[in-house]
Amino acid sequence: MPTADAKFERLQTAVDAAGTGTWDFNPLTGELIWSDRCKEIFGFALDQDVSYDQFLEGLHPDDRAFTHAAVEQALRPSGSGTYAIDYRTRWQDPATPPRWTHATGRAFFDAARTQAQRFIGTITDITEQKANQDLLRQRETELATLANSIAQLAWIADKTGAITWYNQRWYDYTGTTAAQMLGDGWQQVQHPEYVHGVTERLRQAFATGTAWEDTFPLRGKDGLYRWFLSRAVPVYGEQGQVVRWFGTNTDVTEMRQLQEQLTQAYEDLEVKVTFRTLQLEHEVQQLRAQMAPGLSTATIPSKES
Repeated sequence: MPTADAKFERLQTAVDAAGTGTWDFNPLTGELIWSDRCKEIFGFALDQDVSYDQFLEGLHPDDRAFTHAAVEQALRPSGSGTYAIDYRTRWQDPATPPRWTHATGRAFFDAARTQAQRFIGTITDITEQKANQDLLRQRETELATLANSIAQLAWIADKTGAITWYNQRWYDYTGTTAAQMLGDGWQQVQHPEYVHGVTERLRQAFATGTAWEDTFPLRGKDGLYRWFLSRAVPVYGEQGQVVRWFGTNTDVTEMRQLQEQLTQAYEDLEVKVTFRTLQLEHEVQQLRAQMAPGLSTATIPSKES
């Protein structure tokens, strides 16, 4: 049967293989034991003994104060006994960029919880994740800038169809706030006669993952309704699944008014043409009636002939 030391050694090997470093700090003696992976993350030599002060010195200058405060809070008997923070390592070579790490820790106290006796935890290099997050934030910022520059009202929904973001033009037109638009708040600016049908058709599109298009009135901050052509398309992830929706609302009020005017003009023209046609037929019938006697005398031969 494996001994406790053998079990710990296997566990340590598994943790190291996962790229996670472990540490063990004794608050009573100040002794700090780091795994090889911890030292690699900080850029220390594997045979180097690391003290708590050296640990702080190995942090980015901007991160030292709040990291030390987090450790003290975890070791305080009245504290939570845990901490989980992100900080940057300074590394030993000034030419090497700092690495982002995520550190977790848990303190163990005496029976009376008056003194922390041990503080253990892990360190994980999250530099790549941070870079991806920064890139994602940059793209989101660029998308927001682009969406705010277009003439349409624009919005983004999650994969279920819950709208999570509107561009500034939406708020400028509707006069609403982000808090008011949470959940199904967008229904507040829908016309009562259209909201049910619009909602049902939109939910059907979200459920089936198909593009959506509809035309309906939206109330502006002046209380008046204007007509909008609204569209939403799904955005797919790497596995082909819908991850979000992007939608726009385009003001087509003037276009609808022009169409109505053209339709009315066409209908008026049809009425005029029909009326004129009837008038001409009536005049032709009158002319024929006037000419009918003469035509009869001229075409019927007499007996003498």
